[in-house]
Amino acid sequence: MDTPPDASNAPANVTASQLARGWIPQPNGRGTVDILQSCALTIFLCAWSVLFLNIPAERESRFDFVKNKARWMAFVLFFPEVLTGIAAEQWRSACQSVEDFAELEREWLSALESPKPPKNYIRIRSNLSRIQSYPWTMRHAFYADMGGLMLDCSDFTTFPVDGQQVVYLIKNDCIDYPEIKEKAIWDKNKADSFARFISCVQIAWFAIQAFGRCATHLALSTFELSTLAFIFCTLNTYFFLWHKPLDVDTPIELRSRTKLEEIILKAGNRAREHYSETPLDFVRPPTSRTSLIAPFWFGIRACFDWGTSDHTLPIKTFGNSKTTPPRGIKVSDIVYGHLFTIAYFGIHLAGWHFDFPSRTERILWRTSSLILMGLLIFYLLAIAFGTMMSGRLAKWLFNNHEATTILGVASLLPRWVAVLLHSPVFLIYGLARMYIITEGFVSLRALPKTAFESVNWSNFLPHI
Repeated sequence: MDTPPDASNAPANVTASQLARGWIPQPNGRGTVDILQSCALTIFLCAWSVLFLNIPAERESRFDFVKNKARWMAFVLFFPEVLTGIAAEQWRSACQSVEDFAELEREWLSALESPKPPKNYIRIRSNLSRIQSYPWTMRHAFYADMGGLMLDCSDFTTFPVDGQQVVYLIKNDCIDYPEIKEKAIWDKNKADSFARFISCVQIAWFAIQAFGRCATHLALSTFELSTLAFIFCTLNTYFFLWHKPLDVDTPIELRSRTKLEEIILKAGNRAREHYSETPLDFVRPPTSRTSLIAPFWFGIRACFDWGTSDHTLPIKTFGNSKTTPPRGIKVSDIVYGHLFTIAYFGIHLAGWHFDFPSRTERILWRTSSLILMGLLIFYLLAIAFGTMMSGRLAKWLFNNHEATTILGVASLLPRWVAVLLHSPVFLIYGLARMYIITEGFVSLRALPKTAFESVNWSNFLPHI
C-alpha cells in the first residue's frame, strides 16, 4: 500500500496525487526495476568500455590490471568530464605526432632531391622507403604514447618512448623508422570492436527511449538524466579515443644502435638534468601552459599523493593521465572544452523543473548543479588568470624568474598551501557530485506517474 502523501512537503508544481510513491511493479508499463536496471547497465557499459588504459608494466599481473581498471571506473563515475578532457589532449598529442612524422617524411624527400646528397643518404633512403610502406597513423601515435614502444639500449634497461621521442631518436640516427603494420597493432586489441558495439547499442536504445519520452511529454527520472549526461561524455570520449587500442598488454622493442650515454652526451646539458620518468625526459616539452587537464592532476597529487606510489626509475610504462601534446593544445581545443563542459553540466540543469519527492531535494539538486557549473567556471577562469600572470606571480611571490607557467608557479608553493588551496574545491565538488549520484537512486521512491508509462511508438508513425 502506498505511503500517504505529505502535501506540505510535495513540490510546488506537482500535487501529491500525481506522484507514484514506493516500489512500482511493471504490469503494463515500466516499473522501478526497469528504470534502475536500464540506467545502471548503461552507466556500467559506458564506464567499462570507455577506459582505454595504457599498457601495464611488465611486472603487473592480470589481477592488478583489472583492479586498476576498476579503480579508474570509480574515478570515471565522479569525473566523467575529466576523462573526456584526458582523451581530448591525448588525441591532440596523437594528431601532432602524425604531423611530425609527415614533416619528417617531407624532410627526407627534400634531402634526397637535393643536388648535393646528404652524408647519410643510404639511411635516409631506407627510412623513406619504410615510412612509405608503413605510414605513421593515428593508431601508431596512440600506441606509442600509451607505452607501446620500448627503447632497448645496450648500456641501460628498457624504457618506454612516446611519439615525440621516437621522432627525436630517428632524426639523430639512433634508431631506424620502425616497420610496424597498423594491422599488427590492431591485432593486439582485446575485442575492442565488440565491446564498443555492445555499448553503442545500449547507448542508442537508451537515448531513443529518453528522447521518445520527452517528445511524448512523459516524465524522466533524475537517474535517467544523469545517465544521459554520462552518455554525452562517453560519446565524446569514444570520438577522441577511436584509434587507441584497448587493453593492450605487450609492447614492441626498438633496438638502439647508439648507447644511451652517447645520446645524453650529444644532447648536451639539458639531458644531464635529473629525470622524473625516463632519461629522455629532456625531449618531451614542459607541460603546456594551455593544458586544461594538467592543473587538475596537480591538485589531485597535492591532496592525495603522499609518497605512497612506486617511483622506481626509469618508469616501465606511461601513466594513464599522461597528456603531452608537443605543441600544446589549440584555441579550437579550448573553445571545444568550454562548450563541452557547459553542455555536460547543462544536462544536469535540465532537471531544474523536474518533480522531486520533496522541496528540499529539488533545492539540493539545483544547488548541486549550480555548484558544479560554478566550480567549472572558477577552474577555467583560474587557469586563464594563471596563464596570463604566472611569470609575474613567480617574481612577486617567490622572486623566481624561471617559472613561466601556472604549474611552474604552483610547484613553488609549500605543500600545506597547495593542500589548503585545492582540498576545499575537491571537497565541495565531491559533495555536490555525490548528491547528484545519490539523488538519482533516492528519487526513485516517488516519481510522477507518467514516469512509469511506456512510450507509445505508434504515435510516431504517420496516420493514413
